[in-house]
Amino acid sequence: MQKIKGKAIVFIQKDKFEYFDESLSRIFYFLFQPTIIHDLELVDKDQLIAKIKFFVESNKIQKAKIIFIIADAITFEKTFPITPNINKDLEIEKFLENIPFEHVSYKVIDGQKDYRVLATNKELFQAIESSFEVLGFNSLAIIPQLSLADPFRLNPSLSADMIKFIFSHLDLLKKQSFTQEEMKPSPQPSSEETPVDAKKSQLPVNKYRLPILLSVFVLSLLLLSIFVYLQYPRKSKATPIPSAATTPYPSPSPEPAIQETPISSPSASPT
Repeated sequence: MQKIKGKAIVFIQKDKFEYFDESLSRIFYFLFQPTIIHDLELVDKDQLIAKIKFFVESNKIQKAKIIFIIADAITFEKTFPITPNINKDLEIEKFLENIPFEHVSYKVIDGQKDYRVLATNKELFQAIESSFEVLGFNSLAIIPQLSLADPFRLNPSLSADMIKFIFSHLDLLKKQSFTQEEMKPSPQPSSEETPVDAKKSQLPVNKYRLPILLSVFVLSLLLLSIFVYLQYPRKSKATPIPSAATTPYPSPSPEPAIQETPISSPSASPT
């Protein structure tokens, strides 16, 4: 396999990319057609591969090691102040969720008092990168334009000084590449649930809550039954009841003091 010696720059912009070939010392332009790339969204990857192949062959471009530059115009940026008790990963995740692309790559630039997060459409630059790779080109890095020196951070196109700076700082720039792995969203608690409540709701004891409640209810019912059972005979012993009370209908004793002689008896009349 032939070793690739030449280097190249691909400067990806909103409506095109510029290709600088070191061996030819020339800039070529590849315009994005709406049927292939529209509003930074990849429409047809197969057509993109075919068009880039035609672009390379028609301009007689040799295989090279490419450093891709993402223009500031197609990069989303936000600056966050460094404050205590702030979850940095969560703040970055919230910002990335608002980027209008399905797949997003990002870059964090740390400062002394704040940090900047840069994001772009991952699918777009990966499609361009892979289209060159299938033709035998190598990718060195994919970096945001804002990682360049101040004079070149707002350049609308490649210039001789910008090209010279990129090639003379390749090792440093390769460390400024976009993060290829996307940040995985963390589970969010509901609007009525605090983070502490969310953590409690994940404890394994919760799935045993219903059986425990049922067991407590049954045990309470059993203890109540035993208590009632023990209380009933105690009441019958504590209350003295006459033995006559056991007879449903007791016969009253005769009372001699209230016995009278019938008035109608003749023997009771005076002589």
